Amino acid sequence: MEKMSTKMAFTEPGVRLSINLRERCRMHDLNEALDDLRAVIPYAHGGSVRKLSKIATLLLAKNHIIMQAKAIEELSVLVSQLKKKEGSSENQEASSVSSEESNNS
Repeated sequence: MEKMSTKMAFTEPGVRLSINLRERCRMHDLNEALDDLRAVIPYAHGGSVRKLSKIATLLLAKNHIIMQAKAIEELSVLVSQLKKKEGSSENQEASSVSSEESNNS
């Protein structure tokens, strides 16, 4: 522990300022990204509603992604069921048309 404090005491002020600036920029970038995320996830926006916290924003985004994935999965199941029905009805129509043609001959 003493080694760290001794090391920090000998650090040049310019280096510390550079580290602080880099951290400030990192936090600004993170906050901007979270604001962009808040803008696209569905939740109540408005002047009377408090801004979501960082963790609340991430949890809401995660839940929204999970819900969207489930919706896509359900829709793909429905589409495949409709394709199967459509395919079987076309086969039945084709067989009935061919049987009618053979009856007419």
